[in-house]
Amino acid sequence: MSRPNGQLAIDVQGVHKSYRLGRVTLKVLRGVSLQVERGRFVAVVGASGSGKSTLLHLAGVLDRQDSGTIKINGVDMQSVGAAGRNRIRCRDIGFVFQFYHLMGELNVLENVMLPAMVDSSALGWLHKRRGAKAARARAMDLLEKLGLDDRLKHRPRELSGGERQRVAIARALINDPDVLLADEPTGNLDSKTGRQIMRLLKSFNDAGQTIVMVTHDASLVKECDRVEHLRDGRLNA
Repeated sequence: MSRPNGQLAIDVQGVHKSYRLGRVTLKVLRGVSLQVERGRFVAVVGASGSGKSTLLHLAGVLDRQDSGTIKINGVDMQSVGAAGRNRIRCRDIGFVFQFYHLMGELNVLENVMLPAMVDSSALGWLHKRRGAKAARARAMDLLEKLGLDDRLKHRPRELSGGERQRVAIARALINDPDVLLADEPTGNLDSKTGRQIMRLLKSFNDAGQTIVMVTHDASLVKECDRVEHLRDGRLNA
């Protein structure tokens, strides 16, 4: 991975997003613009309900905006079909969520390898032994870096909250994504464990990983390259 070179990994321009709740229209984002250069660590801070997760879901191609443009590596997402959006979600973007979303029936190693399996057809996965071996090696390397090489066969229920979040980080990085999106990655952890997770994210950023993190805890973002404040659906309003 390279350090910042001026190229935009994410370019959000004038984005609006609303949701219908019965007869009421809830305006969540009101003309938000956000540019993230490759290799940067950008934090978006705001209170609960300010639209942070909505912004991250739009930037991660999990949802569609009402208006405005979103470009990933220079490609306008409005011009990309469903198959293309799926590929971008799987290969170009890694997701880390507050509540981990690990598969309880899979062990740690299997959870981390899951996105690599999804990125291949079932038949292709069975026959491309070289690809499967490479994915396994990548997963084991990530888990070793995250201090989980002795937890490979454990199920999520056998792990602490911090360990589960580290598994989720490894899973998000398995396909070597251009951008890592972290939605309140410390929100379900105690303060000490939260700081440990922040140090891990910073170490990956130091190695060149682009990261966008949303959080309500302003004390965790001191080492980020930039902090954006989201209030009432607007950045830095």
